[in-house]
Amino acid sequence: MRKRTFIVLLALCVLLMPAMAGGSGEKASTDGGKTVIRFVSWQTNHAAANEKVAEAYEALHPDVDVQFEYIGDMNSNDYMTTVDIMIMGGEPMDIVMTSGFPQHAQRADSGAYLDLDPYFEAEGTTFEDSYNSTFRVNGGVYGIAGEMKYNLVLINKDLLDKAGLPVPSLEWTWDDYKAYAEAMTEGEGASKVYGSFFYTWGNQSLLGVSGVKKGTLYFKDDHTPIFDLPAFSDFLQYRKALEDEGVSTPIADIKALNMNYRDQFFRGQIAMLPMGTFMLSDIGNEKYSPEFVTTFARIPMWNSDDPHYNVADGTFFSIPRTSEHPEAAFDFLRFWTTEGVAIKGMFISNEKGADRMESVNAIVSDFTDKIDLDALSAIMGDPEWVESYPDYCPAFQMEIDTALAEEVELYLLGSQSLDDTVAKLINRSNAIIAEYTE
Repeated sequence: MRKRTFIVLLALCVLLMPAMAGGSGEKASTDGGKTVIRFVSWQTNHAAANEKVAEAYEALHPDVDVQFEYIGDMNSNDYMTTVDIMIMGGEPMDIVMTSGFPQHAQRADSGAYLDLDPYFEAEGTTFEDSYNSTFRVNGGVYGIAGEMKYNLVLINKDLLDKAGLPVPSLEWTWDDYKAYAEAMTEGEGASKVYGSFFYTWGNQSLLGVSGVKKGTLYFKDDHTPIFDLPAFSDFLQYRKALEDEGVSTPIADIKALNMNYRDQFFRGQIAMLPMGTFMLSDIGNEKYSPEFVTTFARIPMWNSDDPHYNVADGTFFSIPRTSEHPEAAFDFLRFWTTEGVAIKGMFISNEKGADRMESVNAIVSDFTDKIDLDALSAIMGDPEWVESYPDYCPAFQMEIDTALAEEVELYLLGSQSLDDTVAKLINRSNAIIAEYTE
């Protein structure tokens, strides 16, 4: 069977769509004798905070000029497509980004990024000694997760209080979540408030697996697909029951109305949203301006005595193989992912020994009246916290994730049975794996 690789697809994109990279323009590698580090990002709303980090670094390194360039205007998919083409075209860039580990692993496997292990060795340290979550691809370090994202449940505290419910404990279960969703669901029709909301991403269907398995959620320890584990099918059945009961927003409505999970939560249309810490800064964003306090809970467990696994992911920062200043880029990248996280004040640090709550306090400092800090502090300071980051993420995981989203949607819509959904996912996953390995 045909073996597919990401680099072949990128090469085809270069041939078919050369104009996509044309608007970016090549930066000069030096500026008035200074080394220019070209940092390409999609996060246009981070521009001011990014400049604060660059200015702090340049004060220590006056021979360096960090220049940010923004592509995609907050759309990471558009950004990554364009940057992929730019790298394949040989355009010099020094730091590029991916939005999560699967996207990063796919590109690292293609040879798009430099292995950073030699740069850590030259520094006299190691990747593992420097960071908490140490994501490797094929044994190499092709990027650093510098802005961490952890799963949690955002809860509208006004609706929680109205239902007479306490903030969930660190030991709450999926049975508790169901009871909370039922209690906070109210109204009918377009004005109905649902107690729960699960988004359409494939990984939202792995929340049940995240409570029983450390590490990668898509594959078992033998690297075969996870889909025959009871925790996976149990959660699908659980999720469908919530939607059928009318206490969790139906996927049919989410798709038909193109619902945005941020809008739904901040408008008060849903009471609970399992999502991630990347939404913390949104609470203080004038675009949303919620009229209620947001409280939090950890992702529920199946049993109250289960391990407290906390799924970790992050925004990945890499040095592309087209970099003209890899040593300077690495030095800035080390600053960016350590001291720079606190200066930027928008994400949780991945630096070894960093206090998660210190990062959180920096994120929410301007809108503490909108945040239940006690609940957030309890989660971030959980004495039983177990960091759970993917220890295996092959290049084809993104294709399996697409299959996961498609098959789960059919099941939730009532178009196929649970048994058929699991069987089709296993067959599709095995076919995808075979195309890459045979």
